[in-house]
Amino acid sequence: MYIMIGIYIGEGKVIQFVNVNNNGGRFWFFAPSLSSSGASAGAGAGARRNQKTNTCPTPYCGLEKVVGSGVRLSCIDCFMKEDKLCRFKYDASRDFLYAKMIGGTCTMAKSDPAEDVIHRATYLYENGYEKYNLMSNNCEDFALYCKTGLWSTNISYQGRSSQANAVHPTNRPKDENRGLGEFMLRMVTVVPRSLAKREKKDLGHREDVVIVPVEELFSFIISLT
Repeated sequence: MYIMIGIYIGEGKVIQFVNVNNNGGRFWFFAPSLSSSGASAGAGAGARRNQKTNTCPTPYCGLEKVVGSGVRLSCIDCFMKEDKLCRFKYDASRDFLYAKMIGGTCTMAKSDPAEDVIHRATYLYENGYEKYNLMSNNCEDFALYCKTGLWSTNISYQGRSSQANAVHPTNRPKDENRGLGEFMLRMVTVVPRSLAKREKKDLGHREDVVIVPVEELFSFIISLT
């Protein structure tokens, strides 16, 4: 199961980041905001603009300002399709985080005001965004950045998505000679260890993230390479 997450900007509109090669999902979450923003800017030279990516009769639905960017405007009905819509929780407590056994539902990070969130989402819709990567830059990463302005300085592991972090491998070396006792101990402690791992990698707990203005995001990413 993969949870799709987007930014609700009001008037029944959602800005979402999708894998242009596979626009699918089961359950859909949104990060609610209460007002709209007039913020916009031109795309880079040579960028193709304004391509509709679906057959919805709503004129704006499925529109990509920067063709191929994956950042699209959607009506709420198409965003949901026939699936369940839930609210993604920010500023979650440790207990709340632990109570949610699956990723993609909450974070301990605090959300910025609605106008800042919508400005970031709109700016990235107008100007494009980083290439989609399921493990390090997916729809949850996009929504988390729009809501918090936080971006990781860790070149080796950028992912902020709790869904991706849940399956991200650890650095523990394999030992083929482990005994049955150690195996049983690991099985008994697998849930506590998984919860601790989730907290450690949660955006609100990480120490390798900084606030990056959306207008400076591209140059900031380049500076990390």
